[in-house]
Parts: sequence; C-alpha cells; structure tokens
Amino acid sequence: MIKASKYHGYGNDFIIVPPGQTEESRYPALAKAICDRHFGIGADGCVFLQEGEGERFPIRIFNQDGSEAGMSGNGTRCAAAYVHHQEVSSGDEIVFLTASGAKSYCLIESSFPVWRYKSQMGVPGFSPSKIPFIAPDGLESIQNHEVAVGRHMVRINALWVGNPQCAVFVEELPSDDLFDQLGSGLSLHPSFPQGTNVSFVLPTGPQSLKIRIWERGVGPTHSSGTGSCGAAIAALVEGRVQSPVEVQTTTGTQVVEWGPGREILLTGEACFVADAEICLT
Repeated sequence: MIKASKYHGYGNDFIIVPPGQTEESRYPALAKAICDRHFGIGADGCVFLQEGEGERFPIRIFNQDGSEAGMSGNGTRCAAAYVHHQEVSSGDEIVFLTASGAKSYCLIESSFPVWRYKSQMGVPGFSPSKIPFIAPDGLESIQNHEVAVGRHMVRINALWVGNPQCAVFVEELPSDDLFDQLGSGLSLHPSFPQGTNVSFVLPTGPQSLKIRIWERGVGPTHSSGTGSCGAAIAALVEGRVQSPVEVQTTTGTQVVEWGPGREILLTGEACFVADAEICLT
C-alpha cells in the first residue's frame, strides 16, 4: 500500500509520494502505474519526496510514461504545497534538490486548498550542448531555426530551463489536429536527443502570452511551469514582450520574470485534490 497525495497546478496534476513508501529502483514503474488515468489515480507526473534536512528536500520527478524529468515547475510547486499542507515544514521558504539543481519556493499566500509561491527556477541555457540539441556546425543558439516535421517546416526557438524547451511562435494557436502533429513531432524530433517540451506561443500584449503545451513524456497538458518559463524567455530574447510576462493557458495564468544573466522567477499556484492509499497489483 502506497500513501500519496494529489495536487495540481492549473490542471497540470501530480501525485506526491512521501519518503519511505518504496525503494528508488521502483520509482519509474510506480510512477507509470500511479499516473495511469484508468488503472491508477491518474496524473501528468509523480514526485517522490525524500528525507530532507531543515528546509531542503531531495526530490525525483517522473513523467506519466515513467521517464524521469530533470525539473517540473508545477510539479515542484505541488510538492511545496504538500510540504506546507502536511506540516512537514513550517518555514516560508523551501528548497528542493532536483536533478537540475536546487530550486527555491517562497510561500506568498495560502488559503486552503490553494498555496501561491514565487520560485527561483535557475539560469536558462541556450547553447545546443546544454539543451541538448543536435545543431549544424557553428550554430551557437537555436533561435528562429527551421526544422522539418513531416510535411511542415517549423521555425523554433530552443533552450534549457531545467529541461529542454521548444517554443514555436504563432499568429493563432494551432487547431487540435495540427497541435497533435507538430507537438508530438517536435517533442520526439531527432534534433532533440532527450526529447523536448513544446510550447506554441501567441504574444497577446507587451507583457502577455497565450500558450498551448505538448509535454515530453506526457503529451497535451493544461499547463506547465517550465513550459511557461521557456515560452516567456524565448519571447523576451526576441523582444516580443517585456518582463514580467503573464503566461496564460485555458486554465490559468503564471507570471515569469527574467533578464539576461539572471535566474528565472516563476509565480503560480498549487491546489490540493486528495489524499490516497494506492493498492497496485
């Protein structure tokens, strides 16, 4: 029997598993089973919280398909809400030790079942080796770079924000059919050897964007913290918007703040859904 709790960030849902529930070797298979929307609880991802020291907690994050993610903005925010909700910590600031480095979450306000945080998401990377992206010789950044996806030629901006991100600027958000074609095609494109999250990005004002997200290891998602960061930073680099940037999906808005050489700041909410005891055969 596995004890766990479910939270979501704007519909991007995660199962938070506290320490001591299972051995680490079982994380991938367990995440895949728990996240199954028919035979498990159902979620976009699973976060395994490990024993911490003070206000610092190691965590490992897994996608719906059982693959491990270096970072998840909404997933770690859901883990922060778990820590405060379950009174694992009483401090306003929590640090998670992820595969992509230490990420700090500062509680802004809470009113059950919602917690709001500003998080430090690290410094973005733009070099092909950092993303990673298999680039033509001499290409130092992936900006307005054309790639083939089936019969479509698509201009992309790629970067790293704890995981690979691919931003596609559009004049209107894609139809469902085109979204499925390009989202899945770009996410698994051979130029991204580790796959990538994909955001279709529509600038709507000097400090606002609308996005539609295809997430690596998941598929279509209602929201993404790192996807919001990737979309906003790609737009900031091209001068399409100014910081802070409101990044909107159909389920809510997150705020991204960034300037060259600085850490990304992401502000958003996490909401409690349920506690559960999971029996997996």
